[in-house]
Amino acid sequence: MAIKKQTFGMDFPFVNSNSGDYVGLTTIPESEVKAMLIHLLLTKKGSRYFLPDFGTNLYQYIFEPLDEITLGKIESEIQDAVEKYIPNLKLNDVIITRVGDEEKYKNDTEREHQIRINLDYTITTKTFQTSDKLSITI
Repeated sequence: MAIKKQTFGMDFPFVNSNSGDYVGLTTIPESEVKAMLIHLLLTKKGSRYFLPDFGTNLYQYIFEPLDEITLGKIESEIQDAVEKYIPNLKLNDVIITRVGDEEKYKNDTEREHQIRINLDYTITTKTFQTSDKLSITI
């Protein structure tokens, strides 16, 4: 009899699964929390029928002026969503930069409305703490 590997949830972003599942599944709790974080950040608020407050409104800021006020609103949006839906995750640092401001994109005008969100976070369980980082470009 084959031992079935324990899974915790769907991996995000979706990829083909080698085990015959329709989507990849997470096999360690830390990867489940990271998948939940990505899912939370990229889900548009109001798109979940029974959880209308789940997600963020990050995409509404794409064509807004990327000044300090807008970047502050984006950070607040992320902080509020994580506090509400992933209580065992603590955001240690949230760094939001305009992609056009980064040195390697200085001459690329197509990227002027993109932002990069870098998150440094800690996952806390009853016994252990694990730290990780995540970078998303929108």
